[in-house]
Amino acid sequence: MKFNHILSGLALTAAVLAAGCQKSLEYSDVVYFTGTENSNITNMYVDGPSSMGVTVTSSCKMAADVQVALAVDAAAVDAYNALHGTDYRMLPAGSYRLSDDAVTIAEGTNVSTPSSFEIVSMDDFDEGAHYCVPLKITGTSNGMGVLEASRTQYIFISQITTTRGINLKNSWYITMDGMVDDPALKDLPACTMEIRMYANGWRTSGHMISSLIGVEENFLLRVGDESIKNPAQLQLAGRGTSITAPNALSLGRWYHIAVVDNGSEMTIYIDGNAEISVDSSSSKAINLGFYYNSPFAIGMSAADVRYFNGYVSEARVWKRALTPTELKNNQCYVDPATAEGLIGYWRLDQVEDDGRTFTDLSGNGYHGKASSNPIWTGEIKCPVVD
Repeated sequence: MKFNHILSGLALTAAVLAAGCQKSLEYSDVVYFTGTENSNITNMYVDGPSSMGVTVTSSCKMAADVQVALAVDAAAVDAYNALHGTDYRMLPAGSYRLSDDAVTIAEGTNVSTPSSFEIVSMDDFDEGAHYCVPLKITGTSNGMGVLEASRTQYIFISQITTTRGINLKNSWYITMDGMVDDPALKDLPACTMEIRMYANGWRTSGHMISSLIGVEENFLLRVGDESIKNPAQLQLAGRGTSITAPNALSLGRWYHIAVVDNGSEMTIYIDGNAEISVDSSSSKAINLGFYYNSPFAIGMSAADVRYFNGYVSEARVWKRALTPTELKNNQCYVDPATAEGLIGYWRLDQVEDDGRTFTDLSGNGYHGKASSNPIWTGEIKCPVVD
């Protein structure tokens, strides 16, 4: 009898486990925004009225027509910013529309008809502002569930700006003499330096160095060096801690390049993507007021040599470590009035009446003086959209 009780107990336990396993394997079909299986973020680049189609996908083919309700969830912008430390804004009222607030997944299919999300006007856009429109699935006509991770699709709207830059050919450069020996620029605990660049050629003789921005022997972004044998590799040099990006740059295209030192680690970024990092905790202090045959400069270092053959635009230096998101989002413009920690900002799109002075938009007075009258590029678009 005891043995029979044991068998009965084992049978009951097996039945419970089997029921539990069967329950855990239950599967419910769901709907979600098409293309959001890996990321619920969509980037939209605009320089005028634009539109994009939005569809909903089901994990199964429908037995009958199903309507899926959509809505703009403006409150989700603040929630996203709080979670990710970003500064996106909701689009201004009247600047956008959603053509349909419901889409239909037809019988026998699993992808809906499209609804068109449209930018109808950019008149109320603020220059350089980053906008976000969260679209939300609010329900289905047959009660089908929604994949929660893809219930909301975040559309990030980036403005394409039209500007111009400087052609650095013929040994042309800019120096910031006002930075020399400035106590405010000594012993910086953190620093970010960034610039947009387009190379027409590399230096293949001498030291093979094409200088971009910074100060020799302390904090200088440059391309090439005889020590690395490749004139197309980006390098930060100075303070006894050089760092070289592993991948060569290409001629004939725009890049946004940056170096970020947070006091313990230094990282080179290309187009907002981290390329390489090194420990900088034991490096000498960053001193942008250092003078080594020349001051802080764009397009030159080491006493009027090591020039860069190409175009430059949007040069900035900061006394803090910018985040990867800030680097990626602010390649084309920052608002000097709200930019925390900005040391110097030279848009390189216009000069003062003397024809050679580039105003420092940070308000700190580190104006740049050109070696001669500038040669401008034609119109350039930023960001570059493949």
